Amino acid sequence: MTCFRDAHYKQNQKFYIQGDGSVVILDWITSGRISLGEEWVFSHYYSVNEVFHDENRIAKDAMLLDKEELGDLLPNRSLRERLQPYSCYAMLILFGPEVQSIVAAISARYDKISIFKARTPAPLIWSLSTIDSTNQGVVVRVAGIETEMVKGWLREALCDLEPIIGIDVYRRAFP
Repeated sequence: MTCFRDAHYKQNQKFYIQGDGSVVILDWITSGRISLGEEWVFSHYYSVNEVFHDENRIAKDAMLLDKEELGDLLPNRSLRERLQPYSCYAMLILFGPEVQSIVAAISARYDKISIFKARTPAPLIWSLSTIDSTNQGVVVRVAGIETEMVKGWLREALCDLEPIIGIDVYRRAFP
């Protein structure tokens, strides 16, 4: 999603999985049309993604970005100031037997991350949360200073999707 100047966007998406079904959900937002000076200048962005497995909600992810000041929490800071240096934020949900190799690979990669304090933000950051105790799924959040960095990270992390969804579909998503 790329919001235009003063845009107001709201979405609620619900995904239902039955039995041994699998799902890959990617929702992301970019800072806007930077070439037109529209970096984080929309009014409101609200996105909720809910995943249900056999009628039980197993994940709910919500993101609210609003240009309004947050009072005492972050006084006198614009949306752009709050979100910089990153220009792309992505949320990825993986769940089910078809994506277990991807879940395992991303989880192993995450376990190797060392967390340390840095003077400047890293060009790309990401986190991982398990959906449930069965380890059938994860929620991954990625932020990058450039959209192409996030896309490249996702292309690499999701490369095992190619044989599942087909080379043509995969390469359209990640040229």
